[in-house]
Amino acid sequence: PLVQPAKVAGASIDGLLDNLKAPELRTRYRSRRALRSHPTGAVLPAVAKWVGALDKSDANYEHHVLEALWTTWGLNEPHDGLLRQLLESEDHRARCAAVRVLRYNTHRVDDHVSLLEKAAADEHGRVRMEAVVAASWLPNIEAAKQIVAMAASKPTDDWSKDVVKTAVTRLAGMVEEEVPEFVAKPAPAHLDAKGKELFLAGQEIYFREGHC
Repeated sequence: PLVQPAKVAGASIDGLLDNLKAPELRTRYRSRRALRSHPTGAVLPAVAKWVGALDKSDANYEHHVLEALWTTWGLNEPHDGLLRQLLESEDHRARCAAVRVLRYNTHRVDDHVSLLEKAAADEHGRVRMEAVVAASWLPNIEAAKQIVAMAASKPTDDWSKDVVKTAVTRLAGMVEEEVPEFVAKPAPAHLDAKGKELFLAGQEIYFREGHC
């Protein structure tokens, strides 16, 4: 059967929160966006109530909690309790997502260094990789080096080895050789002079930062 579209436009706060349980990504995304249009003072208490009523035996419980955390972050008020709950989740994907939220909100969390250190020692490589990325943005360089070193002492995979390498070299002040954003290709031979000029100009614009 076709999916019945969820009500988003004009939906109540409670209705939008219930949409966060939908299996369709775009329904949840659009609902979080709609929640941002409501007053923060009305949404945050509703989120707390909604999370409190969730069934903890539900297989999707932690995913629902993560949606709630993202909702509060979207309101620029990431919920500290939900963040810490997910950092301790049994699901590595939830821990990984929570570390990414922490990365952007270290200025709000006093003990962010110790939380990132714990993530750097996580049993799952994906969580450790997020900890390395988060640490590389810390203004406290010595703390950042310590966190990266903890993660680097653990096994790395194809996804994380270059992340660790880059963080280590940059934090040590050894900037790696710059890799060009793209290698320019010559204009196709079948184009006339004007066409070749347009091709080369378009190629430069296409690969310019933020223009693709």
